Amino acid sequence: MESAIDLIGVGGAGGFLASSLYRGGLPPRIISRGAALQQLRNVGLTIVIDDKRSLYSPINCSALDDVQQFAPILLLTTKSYDIPALLDEIAPRIAADTLLVCVQNGFAAYDAVSSTFGSERAVMGVLYIGASILSPGVIDVKPGIAQFFLPRTHRTALQAMVNALENAGVEAALVDDIERRMWMKQLFLVPFAIVNTETRQPVGRLREDPQARARWGAIAEEIAAIARACGVMMPPDAAAASLLVAERFDPQADSSFARDVWAKRPHEAEALFEPLLRRANQYDISCPLLQQTYEYYAE
Repeated sequence: MESAIDLIGVGGAGGFLASSLYRGGLPPRIISRGAALQQLRNVGLTIVIDDKRSLYSPINCSALDDVQQFAPILLLTTKSYDIPALLDEIAPRIAADTLLVCVQNGFAAYDAVSSTFGSERAVMGVLYIGASILSPGVIDVKPGIAQFFLPRTHRTALQAMVNALENAGVEAALVDDIERRMWMKQLFLVPFAIVNTETRQPVGRLREDPQARARWGAIAEEIAAIARACGVMMPPDAAAASLLVAERFDPQADSSFARDVWAKRPHEAEALFEPLLRRANQYDISCPLLQQTYEYYAE
């Protein structure tokens, strides 16, 4: 079964986007492996919201090794640390006009895709969603914020996907300021990931904890300073703007970074913090809190 969209990875982000595209009438082909692929083939994709399960079946899915050619739009929803090896594996099978949409947290995946395939084929996607894997092919999606932003420069290719996501109730849009949107996501995500991991408190508790809010805000100000040095406009009060985003999330939400650290799984410290610090060093911006965190978590 041919599809206009391929999606590699069926974790929290991938499961959410895949199910949303199915609801919106533009089902992707999900490319996976192992137990997740087996679950998709035998049962389907299960989305859990507030303990209510929705099953999407049958699912158009395939093993990565079996794909001879990818769709015109390739959504990359794996973890950032998997991206370099994945790009090496798929490069021979990528058509010259395929767009690779990066949905990862942070700049690392987009930087890698741009370096491998060129910036004209790398698409920065900015996704806000609280979602996690309950078991292979079974995704828990927290109620609340559901946003996906893509660059207007690829409007012809991406408009149908945006329409399908809007039909499914996702706040999806093509925007002219995608880089700023990504920086605004870092302004929220990185402080949340760090403080959530350290305190083991969900976002609702962090919002109410003065000490946690202070640390959160200080980290946000460091990120805003890097963004401004890169020529990106940031809110005058970066700390307040960052914490304001937190109010749109389910109070019980944890960050994927924290869940990985707590479970002693591979995590995205390198992908989240290194690109920020590299940009900071380029402009001689001092970021002691980010530097300390990076040195603590990076292997």
